[in-house]
Amino acid sequence: MFKSPGNNGISLRIVCIYAIVACLWILFSDELLAFLFTDQATIIRLSILKGWLFVVVTAALLYALIKGHLEALQNQFNQLTTIFDSVNAVVYVADLATYEILYLNRFGSATFGSNWQGKTCYEMFQADQKAPCSFCTNDLLVADGEPLPPHVWEFQNTITGNWYQCIDRAIRWTDNRLVRLEIAFDISDRKGIERIKDELVSAVSHEMRTPLTAMLGYTEFILEHEVSQEQQKEFLRTIHHETERLNELIGNFLDLQRLKMRPEPLEVTHLAVETLLKETSDLFGVAPQKHRIVLDCPPGLPQVIGNAGQLHQVLVNLVSNAIKYSAEGTTITLGAHREGESVIMWVKDEGIGIPADMQERIFERFYRIDNSDRRLVGGAGLGLALVREIVSAHSGRVWTESSEGKGSTFYVQLPAIHEGH
Repeated sequence: MFKSPGNNGISLRIVCIYAIVACLWILFSDELLAFLFTDQATIIRLSILKGWLFVVVTAALLYALIKGHLEALQNQFNQLTTIFDSVNAVVYVADLATYEILYLNRFGSATFGSNWQGKTCYEMFQADQKAPCSFCTNDLLVADGEPLPPHVWEFQNTITGNWYQCIDRAIRWTDNRLVRLEIAFDISDRKGIERIKDELVSAVSHEMRTPLTAMLGYTEFILEHEVSQEQQKEFLRTIHHETERLNELIGNFLDLQRLKMRPEPLEVTHLAVETLLKETSDLFGVAPQKHRIVLDCPPGLPQVIGNAGQLHQVLVNLVSNAIKYSAEGTTITLGAHREGESVIMWVKDEGIGIPADMQERIFERFYRIDNSDRRLVGGAGLGLALVREIVSAHSGRVWTESSEGKGSTFYVQLPAIHEGH
């Protein structure tokens, strides 16, 4: 909390009132005694009593004045702390010279801890910081001993990982020294929206433009030239393929955003793993494929709790990826097995593989391995991000094991249902 304002001295007003009362007492009390009494012995005795009375009266007066002053300051303090504690932002005051924290509001205490007394701002609000921060704004807040206008800036905190917009300014503290007041608003959501916007713009400019360009090019050629029926079919097949590619990109992006927001609770039920794998295998086995789809699922696996549509989408995305990055004639295997209290489903291909240092990053939104083999396939790096988001919503995890040139296996681990549940 703030340091007690009573420790910072008595106001000039109190001193003046005390001095006036004392002077009036000294000036008129002696004259009053001389007017009422003529006996010197009596006057001396009464003067002694008068002195003691003076001490008592002035002490009581001083106590009353100081108490009133402290109560007024305490009321002001309570009003300020009530306001600051109701703000959904980190509010703190720190000494400009020593960086010691003088005040931290309730929101700040809940975020960074309540043991802030005696600590510096850089120790309290930064991870493993032993000296003033290089980005400290103290030098921007005061000039020639006078406060400057507020300084507004943004930074990412090293403890919470959140982004904050900070408003810093120098103010007069209760002892009249200049201190730094900082109000830091969490803008992580805004930064996330800005990042998503930038990623979407990047995806539109690079990945969405490619199928659109192909579709427009073939359509314009058909409209402007005499084309045989066989060529028309070939061009339409290309247009259809690019349309599917664009539709997949947009669908994955919208599904990913919907999962990120999660406005409604996930509708789940008990699901048989064998059924999930067989439905996916049958889906890719209906039309003639250039890959062999194999199912490897032992009977008697425990069920899992989940959303059938979303888990089906996970398997479809994994199989689609396996097909994209595998040569024609190779085998795609869908399998599952039990491991402890979990069921692990997996999709194995015999494709181009993934470098070891990129096997974690491929699940990031819009991340794509930058090599010619994969760039020829196309895509915006949303499918695996969607897979991870869905699996995370089911309290599971997803990972891959891969060797370049030898293929990849993607694993989805989900909690198994115990018998009797």
